[in-house]
Amino acid sequence: MTALIIRRGVGRDWTAADYDSYTVLAELGTPRPAALVSRARRGRPLRRAIRAALRTVKAPAVTAVPAVVDRGLAR
Repeated sequence: MTALIIRRGVGRDWTAADYDSYTVLAELGTPRPAALVSRARRGRPLRRAIRAALRTVKAPAVTAVPAVVDRGLAR
């Protein structure tokens, strides 16, 4: 088993899952694993803004139109 060298780019605010992801990527030989993990941790402000906007907008109520049955023609 090779020892992993934790290099620059590993954040102090990383969680255990981030370290696990970094370890897996480094063992796979992925170039710049810390950069990939950091990019995955970045916030997605546009996605958050869209979700917030969708939560504030209410869908229009769909009213069911009753089916009109002419009993004289149905026989």
